[in-house]
Amino acid sequence: MRPKTRKILKATGLFAFIAFFAASCTANFCTPNDQAQMLYQKDGVAVEDEGTGKLTHSTLKTTIITNAKAAGLNIPSDQYFVRLDAYATDLALDAYVASDLAAPLEFKASKEEIKASDEMLKLVLSRYGYVRYLGVKDSSFISYDVTDKEHPAKYLFGNINYWNHQIKLDLDAEGENGLSHIPDSDFAAYYQAEMLKAVNAYRACIAIAGNNYGTTDEEFYVESKSWGQAWKKGLLEGLFVFPTAFLIEKLTIAFGAAGWGQVGAIILVTLIVRGLLILVTWKSTLSQQRMTALQPEMAKLQEKYPNANTNNYEKQALAQAQMDLYKKNGVKPMSSIITMFIQMPIFIAIWGAMNGSAILASDSIFGLNLSASLGTAMMANWFKSSWWTALVLFVLMGASQYISMKLPQWMQKKEKQKVTKLGKNPAVEKQAKTQKTMQIVMFVFIIIMSWTLPAAMGIYWFVGALISIGQTLITQKVMAKKKK
Repeated sequence: MRPKTRKILKATGLFAFIAFFAASCTANFCTPNDQAQMLYQKDGVAVEDEGTGKLTHSTLKTTIITNAKAAGLNIPSDQYFVRLDAYATDLALDAYVASDLAAPLEFKASKEEIKASDEMLKLVLSRYGYVRYLGVKDSSFISYDVTDKEHPAKYLFGNINYWNHQIKLDLDAEGENGLSHIPDSDFAAYYQAEMLKAVNAYRACIAIAGNNYGTTDEEFYVESKSWGQAWKKGLLEGLFVFPTAFLIEKLTIAFGAAGWGQVGAIILVTLIVRGLLILVTWKSTLSQQRMTALQPEMAKLQEKYPNANTNNYEKQALAQAQMDLYKKNGVKPMSSIITMFIQMPIFIAIWGAMNGSAILASDSIFGLNLSASLGTAMMANWFKSSWWTALVLFVLMGASQYISMKLPQWMQKKEKQKVTKLGKNPAVEKQAKTQKTMQIVMFVFIIIMSWTLPAAMGIYWFVGALISIGQTLITQKVMAKKKK
């Protein structure tokens, strides 16, 4: 492997690691209630066939049971699952009766009336069935309210662990060997670990109003979040993440949701964020543009010291001459680093808001869900509508980022062509190669990030790149007029 290639790969890996680490800096807003809702959506209640009496589980639980069998674990009996569902249903009905949230279900009925109606029972379970996955610290109190200060539901699966013990006692009292029906510790640990694995990566839980969010196949209730909760999670969450997600949700509702509403909200948020960044970093941006305008003078200085690469005296003289030129024209070379430090937390916050916004996980545009990563969408749905949408967005984002990154260099090259070259300068050539390598690294990094980004973030990057291109062209035009 060539040294240059090795350097590119190392630098790309470092940038990717920093980005993924930075992206994980924002907290997950999903509460135990939200995770319990996800667990119920993926698991739910087993369905008993009236003819054969066999139970049909959800796809996820069926996979877990199949893999557990293959691993030689003891599988609980059907009788256990039936009794577990009965306990969970009673608790869901208790939660419904005890709550003041019956209005969204558009009816108020007693437990007996609900049990007698399959339609009402289904509606109640869709809203309150999640309580089966909640629990408390000592697993001795069945709770369905995480706001209960006396018995807070801190741990998932606490209720199920409690019911496992209770079902054993029930079966023992009926003359059966309860221990042979309930899950042993190995299966329980495996089941809970696999269930949590299916929901822990989900982050789209920032919702201003509690409601059902998600795709048609995986829709579940997400409880409302407040700005106070965001501040408790951290400075970045309170200052940027929650306000951005709040703005996205409000704008999406104003635009009418249904896919295009989300796209309109993302574009407008991008314009607002980038506009604020332009105002904050205007001086540093202007300094960078002045540096580009000074390329002819810089080229003359570099030609004046052709041996700066090997001669320390010429190297120091060139550096001093460059600094004098910068100072004379009000250029601050360190301004680009300051700009990066300002933009990085904003980028992390936007990423956290896009990943965390519950409303962006709902609806789709040309078949593409905006919370789905572009890479996953392209690898899982070959030549379907979502595949084409993801591909076009990926190409547009990559192309726009490349142009916005290379445009200043192209302008510098155009300015340098105005200077008559006296000969090759090794120091200049070395610097140019270093810059070229860094640009390759940055572009590879962008492509890797684009593959893992959610579609919503892809739209943000695409629009942001267009704004950067426009900003560069406008400022260069202004600088050219001032120079004349």
